[in-house]
Amino acid sequence: MKMIKKLFATCTWIVAVFFLLLPLAALAESSISLIDSSSHQLQDNLIWHKVEPPIKDLSYPVLLSSFNESPYIESSLIGRRGGYMLKLAVHNKVAENHWNLIFNANFIDKGLAYWKPENGLPVRLKEFSQLADNELPTLLHYQAISLPIDEYEIGELLIYVQAQHFAYPLSLEFVNQADFIKKQFAINTVSIMAITIMLTLALISFILYIRTRYLVTLACAGYIGLHGIGWAAASGLLVDAFDSFDLNTAYGGIYIFPFAIASASQFTRLLFNCDKAHFKITWCLNTLTFISFTLGLIIPWLHFHQAFAISHCIAILWIPITVFIGFYMLKKEDFRAKYYLFGNVVYTVSLGFYMLTHFKIYNGDIYPELVVVSALSIDCFCILLSMTEWLKSKQIEYNQSYSRSRIDPLTQVGNRYSLNERLAQIENGMTITFIDLDGMKKVNDELGHEQGDLLLKEVAVLMHEKIAEFGEVFRTGGDEFIWVFDKYKKEEVAECPRNIQRLISEIEVELHAKAWKAIGISFGIANNTEAPTVSACLTLADQRMYENKRGKNVTR
Repeated sequence: MKMIKKLFATCTWIVAVFFLLLPLAALAESSISLIDSSSHQLQDNLIWHKVEPPIKDLSYPVLLSSFNESPYIESSLIGRRGGYMLKLAVHNKVAENHWNLIFNANFIDKGLAYWKPENGLPVRLKEFSQLADNELPTLLHYQAISLPIDEYEIGELLIYVQAQHFAYPLSLEFVNQADFIKKQFAINTVSIMAITIMLTLALISFILYIRTRYLVTLACAGYIGLHGIGWAAASGLLVDAFDSFDLNTAYGGIYIFPFAIASASQFTRLLFNCDKAHFKITWCLNTLTFISFTLGLIIPWLHFHQAFAISHCIAILWIPITVFIGFYMLKKEDFRAKYYLFGNVVYTVSLGFYMLTHFKIYNGDIYPELVVVSALSIDCFCILLSMTEWLKSKQIEYNQSYSRSRIDPLTQVGNRYSLNERLAQIENGMTITFIDLDGMKKVNDELGHEQGDLLLKEVAVLMHEKIAEFGEVFRTGGDEFIWVFDKYKKEEVAECPRNIQRLISEIEVELHAKAWKAIGISFGIANNTEAPTVSACLTLADQRMYENKRGKNVTR
């Protein structure tokens, strides 16, 4: 418990420092010059005006008046909520006449921009938000609008945004058409593929649950599926796929996340059989499940920024727990942990990279959202692999249990339970041979039961070798064996007894050659044409065996 508290405190401190330092990476800007055809980014700091209350009349005069009357905010938009405005001077110094403006935000409820050329009237651009982007160039994880700016034109952009929560600094990026199409293709394709992989893996897990009824498969389906649905919502894919929604489902990922962690906690508990050997881990995971599930029920009634903070605190707590459990189980030589640990380490590293991109320590061309969602799909794939290892161990246990219940442990042939199963499967011709060893009591009395057991093993091996091609051997108790033949054609039934007598004679000869000279074999043969039921056929073969034994005037 102390270790969990320390982990939580450390993670909270890291996040606090992250959000405090993040605004310092930006510089104040209120104008931008597009000096070449590459992308140009405007950082989020000292550029936004706070608008109170949110504006309902979005006409240009009203927006311009509101902007002039509202004050600058002295830091980034990160962590803020409500309505904000920006007036940006733009100078297009190249012969590029088709730019796209990308907003680094996905929780936008209302977004509107006006473009006013230096010597022209303001032009209202398409509204950008999750509920309006079906008419815009769709870009998952972001918002984007086309900017109709002429070659070498100068003008002003007036932008209004409104959201329940700005999760990241709201930077703006100007991208030419060719680069935008490449970016759009990369982000949308990778995101859709990663989300599709997660949902497909969740469906596979759920089908496995329907077939097996193992709770671990249901927990796995919840773990993977809720993450997939959450990312589909957070990326904006759900709104794009179902544009009839009058709801910004991008917020949905935050509300789903606690339930995903509750499922993940139970999956981890069941995967490593913690209830049997790891009681402290079981308590920890059950506690986290209860907390996550309870918070998942509560946060829909809170403000979104509160729900956002709660879900991220759960994530900060969950990630080190999964890595710790993965290492701990691997140390215990539970090799299901190798997939579990690898997937969670990949996901953890991706989140670290994601944080670095916000600090501007990394300035490469790799899109951080793609790294995170791709890493999560890899994590989910590894989670499914770890579950297959669990199912494989269950299959081995089942096979061992099945074998113990149906195989005679001494002779390694089928037992009476296995015989009953086999007889129930036979539909056509059937011949049964009831066998009893003569002289077995003498061997036990004179040589000991250990030698008697050795004899039974050798007899079982010889029987199996003789009839394996067309029949099966079962030991039903003591020195009694039953042969079952069901592969003879109907016209061959008459020949079957002669063949069986020949095989029994061969076994007796081989036993005598191995120094078991006192041993003989009494047998009785019957087929289903002689008796109305399987039980009657067995009784008839048993009677004939005793008649055979009495005819030889031998005792057991």
